[in-house]
Amino acid sequence: MFVNLKIDSVEKALLYLVTIVVIVLLNFMSKKKIKFSYRVLTALGLGLITGLVFGSVASTIRPIGQLYVRLISMIVIPLVSVSIIRSFTSMGASDKLKSTSAKALFWMLSTTAVATALGLLFASVVSIGNGFDVSDITYTPRDIQPIEQVILNLFPNNIISHMANNQMIPVILFSIFIAIGINYESRKRREKVEPLLNVIEGFSNVMVSVTKMVIKFTPYGVFALMAHAASRNDLETLKTLGFYILLMYGIMAVHFIVVQLGLIVVVGKLDPIQFVKNVYPAQLVAFTTQSSYGTLPVTVKTLTDRTGVSERIASFVGPLGANVGMNACGGIFPAVVAIFTANAFGINLAFTDYLMIIFTTTIASIGIAGVPGIATIAATVVLVSVGLPIEGIALVAGVDALIDMGRTAINVTGTMVSATLTAVSENELDKDVFYQDKKNMAVVMED
Repeated sequence: MFVNLKIDSVEKALLYLVTIVVIVLLNFMSKKKIKFSYRVLTALGLGLITGLVFGSVASTIRPIGQLYVRLISMIVIPLVSVSIIRSFTSMGASDKLKSTSAKALFWMLSTTAVATALGLLFASVVSIGNGFDVSDITYTPRDIQPIEQVILNLFPNNIISHMANNQMIPVILFSIFIAIGINYESRKRREKVEPLLNVIEGFSNVMVSVTKMVIKFTPYGVFALMAHAASRNDLETLKTLGFYILLMYGIMAVHFIVVQLGLIVVVGKLDPIQFVKNVYPAQLVAFTTQSSYGTLPVTVKTLTDRTGVSERIASFVGPLGANVGMNACGGIFPAVVAIFTANAFGINLAFTDYLMIIFTTTIASIGIAGVPGIATIAATVVLVSVGLPIEGIALVAGVDALIDMGRTAINVTGTMVSATLTAVSENELDKDVFYQDKKNMAVVMED
């Protein structure tokens, strides 16, 4: 026992010393309230250097990264289950879940589904992940099943067994059935289900707290995972991660221009250039803060003061968008990670797997978008749902902070697009406000 951890060489002794120093440094940065993304990037750089310097010896500290992956896996089933139940029951109990909320939800979820499809398409075309060394990770290939069996397996029969085996889709459907049952009973006898609603609310809060604890471990896990990856892959192979970053930003750019602005033109009948001019303050704050919640006040103010969305819709859709959908974190990112993982492990995905990924990201985005570490959780849900090894998260975790800025900007833009389209359909968009800078310019030119 602990044979691999035994200090039997100078290199291993130095590696342990470096690891302790890095852990102390990352902990010091945390206490100094240095931004989480900066700490992850620091861990990424130090892990890369450690892996290249120490070579194969660096794999000794891999259990730190494996512990991080196990903790992520630990929280997924209970977090997703309770989050979906809570989201559906709270929406069902809300008086606003009529025309406004239905339209907003439609745009948020449909754009997330399209974002997922884009991620799958581009990642598949460029075969992202091919050649990445994962030979040291044990993985048992899935059996190929006929389509009728795939469809049957979506529906739960023994929910405890499904949870124990990390079968995500049956858990999601079971959670939806529970939420529908609660809403039905709530309309008839609210007092009978009130205790259960309180338990769900309390458990949801507890799971969010647990998730925060696990996410705080990310920098340490990234350091160990990156050191291990660098020790097993040469610089040429590690360039795959650089290409992955470029691919993510490329897909997000396509989604922004073609899908989000396309909807503004085709459905909203509005000037896309003017829309960008109106919403860029919120996009800029989202990009720099990397927080949809932190951007929320700016998002709502931008919608009302610059875009002309009524205060009623902006104040409802803005917060809703920080909890539902998430085009990039909940759609593009999980899709690309799934393809990256499948290619790295040499796994061929069937057409039904692609449909499963789109379905999973769309439904899961209703329940988990408001939790910390949404992108990591969403990607884990997708990997589990199609039977891919969750170690795929470890392959890209080190560079996650580099793409989180763009992801947040796309998420917030998706919320503002949904709010604008909802306002247009509800006749609550003030076009005088939307085009106010053009009118001001015209007045100046006339003077």
